Amino acid sequence: MHVKYRIGLLIILGFGLSQLTVAQDASYILKSQSFKEAPSAINLSPDASLLLAGFTDGTLRILDPESFVVSLELKNAHFKELKAIDMSPRMEMILSAGHNTIHLWDLQGNKLDTWGKHATNIWNAELSQNGLWVVSSAFNKTFLLWDVKQLTLAESMRGHTDVCLAVSISPDNRWIASGSKDQTLRIWDLETRELLSTFEGPAELVYDLEFSPDSRLLAVCSQEKTIRIYEADSTNLLHILKGHQDHVMEAEFSPDGRYLLSGSADHSLILWDLRSGEKIYQFLEKGPITDLVFHPNGQSFYSISSAGELIHWEIHPEIFVLRYYEEAYLKELSAEKKFEPRRKGESKKEYQSRQLGAAPLKEKIVDRFYQLYLKEQDL
Repeated sequence: MHVKYRIGLLIILGFGLSQLTVAQDASYILKSQSFKEAPSAINLSPDASLLLAGFTDGTLRILDPESFVVSLELKNAHFKELKAIDMSPRMEMILSAGHNTIHLWDLQGNKLDTWGKHATNIWNAELSQNGLWVVSSAFNKTFLLWDVKQLTLAESMRGHTDVCLAVSISPDNRWIASGSKDQTLRIWDLETRELLSTFEGPAELVYDLEFSPDSRLLAVCSQEKTIRIYEADSTNLLHILKGHQDHVMEAEFSPDGRYLLSGSADHSLILWDLRSGEKIYQFLEKGPITDLVFHPNGQSFYSISSAGELIHWEIHPEIFVLRYYEEAYLKELSAEKKFEPRRKGESKKEYQSRQLGAAPLKEKIVDRFYQLYLKEQDL
């Protein structure tokens, strides 16, 4: 993670941390855009050069990840809300899911194939890391496994006794995980489709499942407002992460597997430390979070909400400094006259100029504390 000072991060001394949290949210935004039709699904291409977005009116767009400029737009790609979007490892194909169909597209927007075996509205669909399989779920007890090479349905995966919305393929392409309202989680062998384990899950509906990058951990998001972290092979429960005030809709591991980011209907995203299970920081949105994705560099992420916003957030080092060294950090800033609030008789222009002049010093202070954090965490 890099250190980049921005004016909005300048702390007005005397504010408590709870006040700072709200004030700083805008300063951690790299780019935001509001849409008339709300985005409903997002993802990044494997090389992070393309931002994929689906919308509530069924539109599919490809955007620039930094400027959000649209390079491809497919209106009415789906009859209803687009619920999931993904791209093959070699970037030759886009998968989109909405209503009760899955479409495959090339990068010019030509439709390659359509899969229509779901009887109800699709909730999720994702490609395996090797690009050979797709798993998809809808509002019923059965989820589907698709063969990408053959462009056919490989298996209807049955076993759950209630609605199964959450399914995911492990990054090592060995397992499928599924979660159901029947209060069970299941691990399946991807190659044989054999059920390997069934274990207790949340007592409420499961919305999302995510494997860690090394396939060792499984994050489970549910209606019970928590994220459960399990060891995927032993099914041992490691953490129950509590902090959201409403349903947890999405979660994703950081690329290094060190952190977890969760998004909730409570309009917030929380960054968690997976070693300790501690909450590091809570980002605030205008509406319920509907999807999120980490940038592969681990320094930023994207989120969308039902309020119609697409936001690119920076995971700034100051987040960690405030979490673990707040008192010492604020004390050091208070000792520097450059960081004083606007002085009596000081014009707005003079105050802003002083802020800009203080930027290099603040950057050094943040970086020094952040390096201490990395050292103490053995990172």
